[in-house]
Amino acid sequence: MSEPETILSLITDAACGVPEPVKKSFIKALSDLLGGLAAIPAAKLRQYTQGIEDATTAKSMVAEVLAKAAVTEVSGDLELAKVAAEIYLPATIRKAKNRLGVAQLAAEHLGAASVNDSGEKAASPDDDWMNSFMRFAEDASSERLQDLFGRILAGQILRPGAFGLATLRTISELDQALATDFMQAWAASVGDAVDYNPDWQLGDGFSRWKRLVEAGLMASANTSQFLPPFKSIFNGTALWSPINVDNLGLLVHFQEGSSSRWDHIDFTRVGKELGLLLPRPDYKENIRKVGYRLPRGGVTRIEILDEGNTPEVIWQAS
Repeated sequence: MSEPETILSLITDAACGVPEPVKKSFIKALSDLLGGLAAIPAAKLRQYTQGIEDATTAKSMVAEVLAKAAVTEVSGDLELAKVAAEIYLPATIRKAKNRLGVAQLAAEHLGAASVNDSGEKAASPDDDWMNSFMRFAEDASSERLQDLFGRILAGQILRPGAFGLATLRTISELDQALATDFMQAWAASVGDAVDYNPDWQLGDGFSRWKRLVEAGLMASANTSQFLPPFKSIFNGTALWSPINVDNLGLLVHFQEGSSSRWDHIDFTRVGKELGLLLPRPDYKENIRKVGYRLPRGGVTRIEILDEGNTPEVIWQAS
């Protein structure tokens, strides 16, 4: 007779295509996240939860299940009491549902992730991180938050240390308006920063920046990156690469005495970690816009480097 399907086995099946080290780490993390829920047979859970529609129904089922558990305890129906403690108590229903939602979405994101190696670098999160994550995950009642925490758990397993505790806390407090602010900022990024163009200096852009500063996602002041010491390398000019991200870069040819520089706003560590959860920005177009704006005093040529392709010249002095 085959073993009954459990909640843990059903969820891990969604990540069946990942390398064994990744799957092993994921099972350990899910066991911590789900606790006693992990071992409950899926059929029994569906049977007991089918009629739960709201808190009123749940309360009546608590009384019924616990009464039955008390009567039948001597006969060994301890599993029923366990289910009641894990699922039916009113204070636990919401948390259990939220944890299950996060676990299922984490499995989906893990299964969809591209694992470029054998997965040997994967590891289950340490106990301190996992304890904090569980507290935030069980309070993630919206689908948006559950999806974010699912992505975080999958990312933390694939890239141990990718998400700090401060990021967990920030995401748990992230409302839709602030999330929209950050998505707009991240879409304009060139990796760890955005170009300090006029959009950030006045009006809505300036207000958005200050809201993100208050949330701990962006630096409170802009920063300037200056040219390196002059060292003639190519046709009497030196080379400067202020931006390098995702196999793309900006290459500036400059003469001695050039005054060019790049002004930008950095993302904080929490902002950069949150950015890992969002779609990849159009880095090439964003880098091109930076190249168009760079001061050109003493600059002779500006190119975009794209690994495996011929450099794209976006400006050249007459």
